[in-house]
Amino acid sequence: HFHSSHFNKQETTLTMKVAAVSTVLLAASASAFAPATRLNAAVVSSQSPTSLGLFGGKKEGGGDKGPGMMDQLAMFKKAQEVASKKNELDKELQAIDTIGSAADGKVKVTVKYAPPQLPANPNPGYDVVAVDLDEDYLGEASAEDLSAALVDAIRDGETVSTKMVGEKYQELQADMAEMLQGMQQK
Repeated sequence: HFHSSHFNKQETTLTMKVAAVSTVLLAASASAFAPATRLNAAVVSSQSPTSLGLFGGKKEGGGDKGPGMMDQLAMFKKAQEVASKKNELDKELQAIDTIGSAADGKVKVTVKYAPPQLPANPNPGYDVVAVDLDEDYLGEASAEDLSAALVDAIRDGETVSTKMVGEKYQELQADMAEMLQGMQQK
């Protein structure tokens, strides 16, 4: 037999607990999406609020105050350029067919590079888009040999594709290194 006042106290307590847990989770998730500030903390802590040097350069009586607003805008533009180049490169790489082979060329697999789909899938992958089997080999090979040859051909295709992707990304990596070097000099 429940008293309505007893039920209301339990319901209120439960509601308060849910609200408290929700608030903690919301605060934790909000801070998870906040930009990292460790790098900026050292710069900001050495400056007074009135001497931030928003437009770059050195101020009288002080040393290097860190990058100003104009420098940060230039770095942001460079980061956007690099991201744009990466997207263009990914599209270019996606269009290239890479062929892996096994069993002395009797099993061939066509592989396409699949760029990472951020943030859901941060790792690149490979899609097998075609398989070419020699008819004589197909007739004489056991199921185990055919299976092993297919796996080897897929791995070969992925290896060839990975090498090609790595070579194409070296140019992009050089652009990123240039951008980071520019940021450190400011």
